[in-house]
Amino acid sequence: MTPDTVQMDVQRVTDLAAARALRQDADFLAHFIDPVSPSEIALKLGMAANLAHHHATKLAALGLLFEQRREGGKVFYQLTAREFRVPSELLPPGDEDGHGTTDMRELSAAFLHAYERSWQTMHGGEEDVYGFGNPAQPAATLHPPLDASDEAYPTHSDVITLRLSPERYTRLARALTSLLSEAELEGHSESGSACTVAVLAFAAPDQAAGRKLSRSVNSFLGGLGES
Repeated sequence: MTPDTVQMDVQRVTDLAAARALRQDADFLAHFIDPVSPSEIALKLGMAANLAHHHATKLAALGLLFEQRREGGKVFYQLTAREFRVPSELLPPGDEDGHGTTDMRELSAAFLHAYERSWQTMHGGEEDVYGFGNPAQPAATLHPPLDASDEAYPTHSDVITLRLSPERYTRLARALTSLLSEAELEGHSESGSACTVAVLAFAAPDQAAGRKLSRSVNSFLGGLGES
């Protein structure tokens, strides 16, 4: 791009690296609708100026920004287009940054981190006992009991697999999501921490049609099933 480049209305993205950068850096790019110096963006975002300049230079190399002008020792960048269009096949679901993949990866990592925290809070320093007794009286494997955690935000997982008609599947998924909608309308509590509650619903066609109903609860909440 040259300093006299004019911003386009629409730009079709066909480069994979540019498509990934759009997905990852959309919030940063949004500050360049009009010509602006990365130093000014750095002040707004609370980031180092050299980091903002490095980021803008990288995005310009990908064709998402262009150098609009230089003024008083500052470089001003602007979006090459006000709208970018990315073909869906360029970032398929299986791509590491494809639709849903990044969300699931981050969600899984965050849950495992929280689960480890809950486990250590309840069972740090404990041990499982694998005693085998003797032929006349075999010993059972003993695991520490899972009671309710006294931490403020105990990790909770509840998974069920059962055969559902399309209508019942839709009804159940919508009912679960409506609980999240209620929470959204209620808004933030006056105090507390940011918590993530997720609803996942999907059909697994590779599972046997006759598989019996299964339920897996892995929770530190305690009191599950109590009225």
